[in-house]
Formats: sequence, C-alpha cells, structure tokens
Amino acid sequence: MISLQTDNRTLNIKQTIFEHFIFPFKLNPQILNQINSSFISFEQFRDIAQKYQVSNIDADIIFTFFQLALENQPTVERKIVDVKQLSLFLSLQNFNHAGRHSIFENININDLKYQERQRQPMNSYSPLNSPRAKTMRVQTQQNDMQQVIQFVKSNIKDWMSLLTNNQETITTQEFNLLSLILYNEQKSISQLIFDRTNKLGKEIVSEWTIKNIQCQEYASTICGFTKSVTIKNNVGEDLKITQCDDSMIYIDCCVNTLSISQCTNCQIFVGSVRMITSITSCEKITVCVASNYIKISNSIDSTIHYYGSYSPILYGDCRSIILAPNNSNTEKTLQRLREAQIPINKQCRDKYQKPLIIGQSKIDWSLLPIDDFSKFILPESHFGCIDSPLILECNFDIDKMNKEITEKKILTQQMNYEKIVLPLLAPPEYIKAVYDRYQLFSSIQAQIKQSNLKEENQKLLQNAIQGNFREWLVSTGSIKGISDLVKLIDQEQ
Repeated sequence: MISLQTDNRTLNIKQTIFEHFIFPFKLNPQILNQINSSFISFEQFRDIAQKYQVSNIDADIIFTFFQLALENQPTVERKIVDVKQLSLFLSLQNFNHAGRHSIFENININDLKYQERQRQPMNSYSPLNSPRAKTMRVQTQQNDMQQVIQFVKSNIKDWMSLLTNNQETITTQEFNLLSLILYNEQKSISQLIFDRTNKLGKEIVSEWTIKNIQCQEYASTICGFTKSVTIKNNVGEDLKITQCDDSMIYIDCCVNTLSISQCTNCQIFVGSVRMITSITSCEKITVCVASNYIKISNSIDSTIHYYGSYSPILYGDCRSIILAPNNSNTEKTLQRLREAQIPINKQCRDKYQKPLIIGQSKIDWSLLPIDDFSKFILPESHFGCIDSPLILECNFDIDKMNKEITEKKILTQQMNYEKIVLPLLAPPEYIKAVYDRYQLFSSIQAQIKQSNLKEENQKLLQNAIQGNFREWLVSTGSIKGISDLVKLIDQEQ
C-alpha cells in the first residue's frame, strides 16, 4: 500500500524565476517533442528554434538563462540539459506581470495605433504616467505574490503532463524537475510527498502540490520611497527596488539579484550583483551597477551605467535608453566585483557597447558620448574612493588596476581632500576625458588666482561663473542630485 509523507512543510516558489527569467518568448514547449533523447544540446535547440523564426541571439538567451536559473551560478558552461526541464522553462514564458508586461509588451508592432504613438514626440507620451499605468502601480507586493501563486497553481497539472509520458503516474525524478521553480529548505521536493516509492498518481501529486504551494516575501525590498535619500550596506540576497519617485538610493554591498521596477526620477547605485539585474517599467532613472547580467524592458528616458559579463538585453517598449560605462569609484569597487564573481577585464568593461535586442522590438537606444560622461556622485561621508594617483599609475588600464591596486595600497595612500575622483571601470578614453576636465578646471583656477583682479572684478567673475554653473546644473538635471546630497548632510549635522 502506498503511503504519503505526512510532512506539512510547504513548497516554496522561487520568486526570482518570475522576477528575472521571464522574457517575451512564446515558444510552444511541444516543439521539443521531436528530440528522441532525454537530453538536448544548445546546438540542437538552436536548430529547432530557427524553424520557428527564433534568431540565434534569442536562442542563445533562452538557453543561457535556462542554465542560469537551473544552476544559480553566474558562470555557465554550455552542456546538454534535460529536455523536459527546458520545456518547463519555455512554458514559464507565458507568465505576464500585471502592470508590467501586460501593459507594455502585448504589442503588435504592425498595429496602426502603436505606429502612430511611435511617431509622437517623446514628451507627449509617458507609459508610467498613463491612467492605466498609475492604477497598476498601486499594486502591493502581496498582489504580485498572489499572481505568481495563481499562475503556478493553474499550470501544475499541465506541467505534470509535460514532465512525464505516463498518463496516470509521475516518478520522483520527474517531479524533481519542478525544482526549477519550487524548493524546500530541508529536503528535495519529492521527499515531501513520495515515501518509500518511486511513483505516484499524477492527480494525487498535483492536488498535493497545489495545496502546499506558498510564495515568500522578497528578502529585501525598497518600496514607495519619495523624495528621499537612502544608503544601505547590508541588504538581503535578493533586492527589489520598486515604485520609488524622486529619490537617490545607494546600496554599498554585493547582492544576488537586483530588481528595479516602476521607478521615476531616481538615481540608483548598487555595488555589485552576483546574478542578474532587471530594470522594467521605469522612467527618467540613472542606474550605476556592476552585474553579471542585465536586462532592460519597457523603460524610457533612462541612463544605465553598466559593467558586466554579458551584453545588456533590451526588449519591449524601450525609448531613449542611454547605455554607458560604469562610472563609479569606491574603495571597495574591485572587492565588490570579486564578491559577485564578475571578471575584471576589458571584455566586461566594454559589454555595455553591444546590447542584444530581443525579437522584433523597436528599441531607441544610444551610447553615452564621452563629453557627457562624468563620475557617479556618491555621498563622501559614506563612501571612500581610490585616489587618482593609483589610477594614473596604471594609465587607466583595467588589467593593470586589477593587478596593482590592492587593499594595502588603498589604505596606505595619502588622502588628498581636494582629490580628483576618477571612474574605475570605464574605457581609458572616458576616464581620461574626466581627468582632462579636472586639469582644465585647475588651470582656470590658477589663471584667476594669478590675474590679480580687483575685489570688485573678482566678485563679478565669481557671480558669472556661479550663474552659468547653476544654469548648467538646471539644464542637465544635475542640480537635483546635489540638492538631495546637501539635505542628507544637513540631516546628519
């Protein structure tokens, strides 16, 4: 007689799968039925996908991110994978976040209304400020979790059929393939229900699974911040920043995954991300991040300063996206890269230059011109930096910096409180442009000091410089960041 495990511990849904590994791919999992083996290679998958108008780039993304989700490791080696589990991953792509993909991605690019909207000036349409989008933004994290739970529950029976060829039963090995999306802290998921048997009825297993599923809250969430400055150096493994407006957020640590969604007019710095950064449904944000992978969807008027292992992935309704080198400099920058297992080399430094565009998305993106490049401003009271002499000694070369700039050198470097602060992870020509600007400014300062102007003329010159500088701050939007930092300093005093 078959006995069921009485253990009442629940099956947890891997929420990060639904936060980071859902793409606008709609490939029918049944296409893999033609494989007469339990395993499939990338080359086999690519060849099959081509028959269904899937590009090589899209096939590479699907296979790579399936391996990432499965192994939870930032570096993956191409190897054969379980056909049924890959089919399950393809089935997951039918999930749509309400308020995210459903608003922005269910678009037919041949639709006349869509084409008309694309021709409109940028300031005449803002998806995040549309009435429907505003309504969607009030969703709580609980609503998001319920949506994930409902999706999983409604698909469990279909997934069981996908994972086994038997009409009536499912084995422990087949059930464990669901570990792609389900987990238990103490046991393999099959141990929670299979007891002294390798096989159970599909109906029994599916009903038990539906009954025992739960979705835990995110490890760390920054939600709904408005007109605030936030500095954190100890957050959970998986960080979610959502529904923030007019705020500056600084995260000085390494996290496992990073989600930024539905944010407007924000500046966000995160030390490093071990796995993946997902940016979706954002407007007028500036992000500086080092992450092994990054994907950007349904966002507008935003600048992303990126350093990472894999080219940025863009899809959905993205417009006026500016991709730029990572422009940070903290005394722990190189340490953070090592913590996140992000290689320190020129290839990772330059990945921002060649984004991957998924599907038929019409993406309006550009690279940041060198003249517009500057260091990401961080609160000096909370962030130290690597002084410029160490960077100059290495001639802006990242390979030399990785070798020469050690923690000992940073600690023994004499601090210069009128120091030049140079970005660390940008191409040499970008760093040199910042350095040349500092030099030009110093030269102008010296000329003014040596000019022996009368006090009255000095005041006139000072007022002219300050007036033009303020006008530049306002026109570029830089004044907000400085004002917020001043408020932070005032609060600390």
